[in-house]
Amino acid sequence: MNPKIKKVIDEIDRTKAKITELQTLLPELERKRIDMENTEIIKLVRSADILPAELPAFIESLKNPKAPEPVTTYQPSPPAPADEQDDGGKYNDNDDTDGEDNSSADSLSED
Repeated sequence: MNPKIKKVIDEIDRTKAKITELQTLLPELERKRIDMENTEIIKLVRSADILPAELPAFIESLKNPKAPEPVTTYQPSPPAPADEQDDGGKYNDNDDTDGEDNSSADSLSED
């Protein structure tokens, strides 16, 4: 037989063996990928601190952003705008804001 033909036949045999090996390896790799993805999904869900009963509504809200948000047990209130924030009791809303000192009017009425 021609050596070139023999070489091509040998290459075909090696390629078929490699294909067979890879076809048996592929399902195992796909199974490992799915297991790793599932593990990652479980970690994400657990870290979200969502009750099991709330999970279906949460997932639905991710799939359909127009759907109402799921009810959660804790919803922090948004921060108040800067002009409405608590001043720590330093100022009274009834205080005069014209800058005048009204203490002398109070002392006159006490006489």
